[in-house]
Amino acid sequence: MKQKLLIFFLFGLFALQSAFAQTRKITGTVTGSDDGKPIPGVSIIVQNTKVGTLTDGDGRFNLSLPSGTGTLSFTFIGYATQNLTITGLNNYSVKLVPTTRQLTEVVVTDGYAVQSKKSYTGSATTVAGAENENKPFSTPLQALQGEVAGLNISLNSGQPGANVQVRLRGQGSIGLSSNPLYVIDGMIINSGDLSRLTTTSNVLAGINENDIESVTVLKDATATAIYGSRASNGVIVINTKRGKAGKTSVRFDAEAGTTDNLPFQKAGRPLTADEYKELFIEGENNAAIDFPATFTPARVANDIANYVGGTQSNNWYNLLTRKGTQQQYNVSINGGSENSRVYASAGYFEQQATIIKSDLKRYTGQLNLDQKISNKIALSSNINFSNIDQNTPSNGGAFANPVGNVYFLRPFQLGYNADGSLNSNRTGLTNFPSGFNNLYLAEFDKKSLSQTRILSNVQLKWNIWDELKFTSYASADYNLLEEIRFDNPIMGDGRTAGGRGYDYYTRYFNWLTRNQLSYRYNVKGIEDFYIDASLGYEAQRSQGYFITANTNLFPNQPALTVSAVGATPIAGSGTFSNYTFDGLFSTGTINFQNKYSLSGSFRRDGSSVFGATQRFGNFYSVGGAWNIDQENFFKIQKVLSTAKIRASVGTVGNAQGLGNYQARPTAGYGVNYAGATGQNFNTLGNVDLTWESQKKYDLGVDLGFFNDGLSFAVDLYKNQIDRLILNAPISRTTGFSTVTQNIGAMRNQGVEFTIKGYPFRNKDFTWTTNFNIASNSNKVLKLVGGTPVINGVFRYQEGKDFNTYYARQYAGVNPLNGDALWYTDATRTATTNVYANALRVDKYQSDPKLFGGFNNNFNYKSIILTADFYYNFGNMVNDGAWGYYLKDGSAFDNNKYYYIYQNRWTPTNTDTDVPKYSNAGVNAAASSSFSSRDLYYGDYIRLKNLTIGYDFKTINFLKKYGISKLYLYGRGTNIWTKTFDKRLPFDPELGPTGQNNLDVYQVRTFTIGLNVGL
Repeated sequence: MKQKLLIFFLFGLFALQSAFAQTRKITGTVTGSDDGKPIPGVSIIVQNTKVGTLTDGDGRFNLSLPSGTGTLSFTFIGYATQNLTITGLNNYSVKLVPTTRQLTEVVVTDGYAVQSKKSYTGSATTVAGAENENKPFSTPLQALQGEVAGLNISLNSGQPGANVQVRLRGQGSIGLSSNPLYVIDGMIINSGDLSRLTTTSNVLAGINENDIESVTVLKDATATAIYGSRASNGVIVINTKRGKAGKTSVRFDAEAGTTDNLPFQKAGRPLTADEYKELFIEGENNAAIDFPATFTPARVANDIANYVGGTQSNNWYNLLTRKGTQQQYNVSINGGSENSRVYASAGYFEQQATIIKSDLKRYTGQLNLDQKISNKIALSSNINFSNIDQNTPSNGGAFANPVGNVYFLRPFQLGYNADGSLNSNRTGLTNFPSGFNNLYLAEFDKKSLSQTRILSNVQLKWNIWDELKFTSYASADYNLLEEIRFDNPIMGDGRTAGGRGYDYYTRYFNWLTRNQLSYRYNVKGIEDFYIDASLGYEAQRSQGYFITANTNLFPNQPALTVSAVGATPIAGSGTFSNYTFDGLFSTGTINFQNKYSLSGSFRRDGSSVFGATQRFGNFYSVGGAWNIDQENFFKIQKVLSTAKIRASVGTVGNAQGLGNYQARPTAGYGVNYAGATGQNFNTLGNVDLTWESQKKYDLGVDLGFFNDGLSFAVDLYKNQIDRLILNAPISRTTGFSTVTQNIGAMRNQGVEFTIKGYPFRNKDFTWTTNFNIASNSNKVLKLVGGTPVINGVFRYQEGKDFNTYYARQYAGVNPLNGDALWYTDATRTATTNVYANALRVDKYQSDPKLFGGFNNNFNYKSIILTADFYYNFGNMVNDGAWGYYLKDGSAFDNNKYYYIYQNRWTPTNTDTDVPKYSNAGVNAAASSSFSSRDLYYGDYIRLKNLTIGYDFKTINFLKKYGISKLYLYGRGTNIWTKTFDKRLPFDPELGPTGQNNLDVYQVRTFTIGLNVGL
C-alpha cells in the first residue's frame, strides 16, 4: 500500500509539472546586492500581464512566460523595485538594492526552512550577528540580553564562562527544564551545564560571537511546533556565517582591556576593621545586659581581647579580589565563486576573573564550505571547534567560597604570617580555628575544567526540478570534559582526610540526521498564489559516558594533584546513559499575493526516555496572517506603510531534564546482603509516563510607519501547560515513597511590545533604536492532590505564581527594646516577638512583572555611539546567605553588611527596621530566620553596553595599502546600574529564582578594539 501511495504521489508531481508547461520557462536566483544572500518571497510579475510568482526559501524562482513577453518586475519590501528585460537566456541572476524598509522585512530561519517576514505567520525575532560582534562576553547568550521582547536572560555570576539563566515567556515546567531548545546550523545540541564539578560552565561558551550570522528566537506554536516534543520552552536558532561569492576578504578583530567588580551596593559593603570592632563590642555589651549569667564581665573582656583586640587587620575583599584582564583576537576569511564559497575563522578569548586564581581561555575555529556541484545539486558543510580551559573557585555556601569569605572571615583573621608566608594556623582567633584562609586555598587547591567540543554537519540539496527539492542533512555534536578537583591536606575541605582528589571524565556524542522533501505549487492563472509543502524524517541519538575517581591521603604539597596520587581509594565508577528521538514532520503554507498566508505543521515524535506505552506524541500548529497593506483599499500612506495581523495556535511538548531511564524500573549494584554482593531497586518507573504538553495561543499585530522607518510589534500570548511531570506520594509498602507521573498544570500569559527604527535621520546623522518590553503572568493550576509544596523559601500552590515566596511577614523593630517583630494576622495589625507565632503568607514573586531593553545606535558622519540598556521591575530577590552569615549578632564572629551597622537599633536610634545587635542573638536568635525582612525589591536599570568608535571609511589612502575597512572603538559594559531599594545589599541580577547564592561578583569591563578589513 505504501509503495502504491508513493508511486501515486510521484506521478501526481510529474503530472503537475507537465500541466504547467508553457511556451517558455525561465529560472533564476534573487540575492541582495549588499550581502549576496538569497531573498525569499520576492514578488516577480511579468509586466502588462497577470502572470507572476514568488521566490522560494533559497531565493530561486521559475516562471512560465506567455509568448511575446519581455520584462519582469521584481519587488520586495526593503529593496528597490528592479526591472529585468528577458533575453535569450533561460537562467538569470538578479541583485536587489536595499532601501530603508529592510528594517521590517527580514528573513526568518527556523532551522528547517527560510521564509520572508512578510509571509510568516508566527512570532519570531531575528537579531543580526553584526549587532553583537566583539562584545566582551564569554557566551553569545549574554549579548542577547535586552534584544528580544519576552526573552529573559540573567547572569548571576561574574565567573568567566558562567552559566546563563534563560526564560522565554515564563517558567515552562516545575519538575523538568524550563530552558529553550538550542539549534546551531540546523543541529539540536546538548545544552545547559554539562559539567559535574564546575557548576558555572556554559556549554555555549564555545561559540564565537564573531562567527554568528544571525540568532532567531522562536516563540509561538507556528514558530516552534516543527520541533515538536522539545519546543515547549521556545527555540533559539543560531546560524553561523557563510562564504559570499566575490573577491576574497580578510578580517581581523582585536580587543583588550580590564575587568573589575561592580561597586558594592552601599548597604552590602563589608565592614572595615574599626566598624566591625565597634559593632562587636556593642554586641558583647548588649548580650551582657540580656544574659548576664552567660556573658559575664570576664567572658566579655576575653571575647573582646581575642576577637577584635589585634593590632593588625585584613581587608578580605581586597585580598581575595583583583582587577582582571580580558583580550580577544579573531581572524576570518570569506570569499569564493558562484560555485564554491568558503568562510573560515580562528579566534582566541581570554578572561582573567576578578576573583584570585580564576580564569578562562577559549580557542575556536570555524570552517563553512558551500559547493555547487551542478545546476541541481549543492553541497554544504560546517565544522566548529572549540577548546575551553577554565579555573573556578568554590561557590554557594561552601566554606571555601572566596566570595562568601569576604563576609564569613573577620577583619582580624590574618591572611599572612609576620614573615610574609601564607597563614595556615588553625589555633588562635587571629588565625583560622573556623573558616578557611582563601589565600592558602587559592595557592594549593585546584578546581579546573577542560572542555573540547566539535560541531559538524553536512547538507545536500537536490533540486529535482524547479518545484521539487530534496534536502539531506547529517550532523554530529561531540563534547569532552575533563575536570579535576584537589583539596589540599593542610587547610580547607581536604584537611580532615589528608587531602582529597577528584577526577571527572565526561563524554557526550550526539548525532542527528534529517531528510526532507519540499514542493512548491504555483497556482495556474493566479498571480502570486502558491502552496508550499514539505515532508521529512528526523532521527537523533545521544550517548553519554562518565568516569569518576576519588582518593584521599595526599602528601602535604604534592607535585601532582590528580586522584592517582592519593594513597586511599574512596570511590570509582564508570557509567553510560543514552537516549534516542525520532520524528516524522510535515509543513504547509498557502500564500495568496502576500495578502493572506495560512500555515500549518504536524510532527509525530518518539523518544526512548518515556514509558513503553507512551513513547510517541503528536504535535501541531496552525497560523494565519493578513497583510492589510497589500489590499487594494489600503493606499500607501505618508504615515502608515505596513499593517499585518497574525494569529496561531498549536501544541508542543517538553522532555528536557527528564532522566534517560526515569520512566523505567531500574536496579543497582554495590549493596551488601548477608555479606555478599547484592542488588536493589533504584527507581519504580512508570510505563505511562509521557511528554509534558503545552498549548500555545498567540495574536500579533505588526505596524510600519514612514516607509517602515519605524515599526511596532505587539504580541498577546497564552501558554497552557498540562501533564506536568511531578512526583506523587505512594504507599511505602511498595518500597518507594513516590512515583513519577504526569499530574500538574500551569499557565503563562502575557504581552510583548517592540518598537524599532529611525526616530531621526538626515545626511550626516542617524539614530537607530530598539525598545522592547514584556510582561508575563504565571499561575500554577494543578498539583498532586491539590496540596501545596514547600521548597525552601518558596511554596508552590494552586492559583499562585510558581516562584512565590512563603515567608513570615516582618513588622520591623520594637522601639522600646530593639526586638524584631512579625505580624500574626493578614490585616497586619497584630505583632509578636516570637518568630514561631508569626503568620506565613504566600506573597511576592521572584519573577519580574516587566523587563526588556532599550538599545540605541547613533551615527554622526564617521562617529558611532551605541548605548544598550536593560531593565527589570516588579520582583523580589532573596538573600540566601543572610541567616547564616549576616544577621544581628548570633553569628558574631563573621563580618556584616554596612546596612546593619548603619541602621541598627540603639537607645538613640529607635526608628529603624534593624534590631539591636547582640552577640547572644536577638529574639533567641530567631531574627536570623527567613522572613520578608530577607526580601528586597529587585528593580533595576543597567547600562550594559556603551561603545564609541570611529569608522575610517572616508580615508582613501588606506585603500592604497589594501585596507578596505578600519574601525577603532572603546567599550564599557555594566558601567552604570540604578537600583530602587536602599536596603539592597547585593547586585539584583539573580535570575528566575531571585536567589543570592554568593557567586562571583558581576563585573564591568573597559576595552579598546579595532576591526581591520582587507
